[in-house]
Amino acid sequence: MSVETISGEEYSVTYNDNTQSIKFDGSMRLRTSEEYAPINDLLLKAHDATPAESLLTLDFSSLKFLNSSGINIVSRFVIAARKQAHLQLKVIGNQDIYWQQKSLTNLQRLWTAVQIDIQ
Repeated sequence: MSVETISGEEYSVTYNDNTQSIKFDGSMRLRTSEEYAPINDLLLKAHDATPAESLLTLDFSSLKFLNSSGINIVSRFVIAARKQAHLQLKVIGNQDIYWQQKSLTNLQRLWTAVQIDIQ
C-alpha cells in the first residue's frame, strides 16, 4: 500500500493506491495551472496506476473551496480519462458545500459515464 500526499498552507490532496482514491481537503486557492501541476501529476499517476475497468474515486467532500483554476484542472483530467476510457470514475461531493453541487455535477457533461455522488 502506498499513500502520497501533496499539501499546502490550506489544503491537502492524498492518493491511496490501495483504495484507488484521491481525497481533497481544505481550501485550494492556487493561482495558476502551474501551481496546480503537482496535483495534476498526482491525478494522472492515479489514473495510470488504476487497473483497467476498475474504479478511481475522487473525494471532494472535505474540500471547502476550489477556485476556477482548480476546477479547470479537474475538468481536463476528466476529459483525459474519457479519451482513454480504461477505468470508471466516481466523484464524491458534499451537499452542504455549495460550489460542489454545481461544479461537480457539471463533470458529467464532460463524460456521461462519471458517477457523481453528492452526499
